Amino acid sequence: MIRRLLKTLLYGLLLFTPEVTPARINARKSANEASLYSDTDNVIMLDIGSLRPALDLNNNKLVQFLNSFCGDCHRFAPIFKTLSRDLYKWRRILRIYGVDCAQERNAELCRDFNIRQTPSLRFFGPDTQKNLEYLGSPIQSQDPKFIKAALADLVSQNDYGTGQPNFKPVKPSDSAKTLFLDYQSSESPVQYIALVLQPNDSKIGRDTLLELLPYKEVAVRIVGDAQLFSNFGLEPSNQKLAIIDRSGKAQLLSPSLETYEAYATSVGDFLKSLNFKPDPPLPIPVASNFTEFLDQQHQAILDEVLKPPFKVYRADLEQAIDKLLHIELRKWPVLEGTNLIALKTIITVLNYLNPLNKDGKLLLSDLHNSLDPKLSIKGAEFGELVDSLEKGRKVFKGRRYVGCIGSRPLLRGFTCSMWTLFHYLTVQSAKPPNYFSPGSILNTIYGFAKYFFGCTDCSEHFQQMAVRRNMSAVNTYDEEILWLWAAHNEVNQRIAGDTTEDPKFPKIQFPNAENCPTCRDANSQWRTDEVLKYLKNLYDIKNVSFYGLPTPRGYD
Repeated sequence: MIRRLLKTLLYGLLLFTPEVTPARINARKSANEASLYSDTDNVIMLDIGSLRPALDLNNNKLVQFLNSFCGDCHRFAPIFKTLSRDLYKWRRILRIYGVDCAQERNAELCRDFNIRQTPSLRFFGPDTQKNLEYLGSPIQSQDPKFIKAALADLVSQNDYGTGQPNFKPVKPSDSAKTLFLDYQSSESPVQYIALVLQPNDSKIGRDTLLELLPYKEVAVRIVGDAQLFSNFGLEPSNQKLAIIDRSGKAQLLSPSLETYEAYATSVGDFLKSLNFKPDPPLPIPVASNFTEFLDQQHQAILDEVLKPPFKVYRADLEQAIDKLLHIELRKWPVLEGTNLIALKTIITVLNYLNPLNKDGKLLLSDLHNSLDPKLSIKGAEFGELVDSLEKGRKVFKGRRYVGCIGSRPLLRGFTCSMWTLFHYLTVQSAKPPNYFSPGSILNTIYGFAKYFFGCTDCSEHFQQMAVRRNMSAVNTYDEEILWLWAAHNEVNQRIAGDTTEDPKFPKIQFPNAENCPTCRDANSQWRTDEVLKYLKNLYDIKNVSFYGLPTPRGYD
C-alpha cells in the first residue's frame, strides 16, 4: 500500500526530476531578534503587522523582501546598506524597509506579495492605499547604480503636492512670483528656488533636485527650454543653473562641471555662504561586537558543539521541520499540479521517517492523511491545516538550533538544519523496512529546492548540480547517501571563504580527519566505503543527541 502511494507521488515528481540524456502569525518575535539590517542602515524592519500601515503612508517606499538565512541575501546586505545610507538624503520622499520572509509570522505576508525569490526589491508610490491588491513595482537588479537610477525614475513620476519637491518642468507662463506661490505657507522653510536647465536627453535637473533634498531652504525646478530663463530676468543664452530669492532677484551659478553632483555642490556652496546648512547625514554606526548577541545559554551551547567529535542533534532536525511546516511550505498562493505533488511527497517522507516526538508523529500522520485526497490547496489553507492539527500538541520543544548554532547572528541556522535533515533522511531511508525506493529522498529534496526553498541562489545551484552530478542515475541506498554527501561537499567548496561563512565553522570537505581518521587513504583520497560507514553511524536516529532540548520525553 505504502509503496503504491509512493509510486504515484514519485511518478509525479518525474515531471520535475532532472534528466541527464506560498499562516500562522507567530508570537515568538524577540525584542532582540537578529536582523541583517537596522535603523542605523536607514532600513526599518517591518513584519506582517506593520508593513501594510507603512505602505499606506503618503510617501515612496522601497521594500526589500529577504530571507535572513539566505546566502544571496547576506552577500547583498553590505551593498544594500551602502545604498540605503546614501539614499538617506532622499528621506523627505522615500522610506526604505525590509521584511524577513524567514520569520514564521511573515510567511502569509510574503505569500500575499508573491515573493518567489530573495532578495526581492519592490517599489511602492504614495498612492498605494488606493489599491490594496497592488504588489509594487519590482526592481530586478542587485546593482546599486541600477537600483538608484530606477528609484530616481519612479519617485520623479509622482506629484507630492504644494510645498513639496516638484519634478514638473517650469511652464512658459511661470515667473518667480508664481513659483513661490507653492511655498507661501508660514511653515515653509524655502527661501530660494534653483533653476536647472535639463535638455530632452538628460536627467540632470531631476538628479540635482534629489541631491539637494537635504537643504530644506531651497527648492529645485526643472527648466526644459533655455528661453524660459528670460521669465526670471536672465539672458536666455548659455544659462544652465540659476537661483532666485523670494524678492524675485535671480543670479547665475557657475558649476565646475555639467554634472548633477557639481550643480548640487554649486547650490550648496551658495547656501552655506548664507549660513544655511543641510540636514545632517545618517550617523556612522559604531562597529558592533557580535559577542553582545551571545547570551550565556547560547555561549554554552556553542562551546559544547565545538567540542569533538562532531554530532547530530535532534533540536536541529526539529527546527528544520518546524521551519518547513510554518514558513517554507506555505508560501505558494495556490498549490496544484507539480508543486502540490512536491508538497505531498515531502510530507509523506517526513511522515514515515519522522524524527519528532509522539505528538510530532501524530501531526505528520494526520497532515499526510488530510493532504492525500486534495487536488488543490491554497498556501493559506495549508498553513491553517498545519496549525489546526498542531493545536494542543507539544511538538516543537527546542525552539533553537544546537548543532547548527552560529557564532554570529544569522549565520548557519536554517540552511545547516536542512542539510542535517536531508542527510538524516537518506540514512533512515536505507534502513528496514525501506519505505522508499533508492533515489526517492533525492527526488524529494529536488522538489523542495525547486518549489519551496526561499533562498533563490541555493535553489538554482542545487537544481543545476542535480543534472551535472547525474542524480537520476542513483540506483541504490548507498549511492543516494553518498550522492548527497558529495553534493554537500561541492557546496562547501563553492562557498568556502564567502561572507556567509561562520568563522567558527569553516566550510571544509566533510568529514575531516579528526572525526573520521579512516575516511581518507594515505594519499588523502576519499575511501567511500569508510565515508558511508561514518555517515550511517552519524545520522542514525539512535545516535542523534538530545542535547539542547528541554526534555527527551516523548522521543523514546
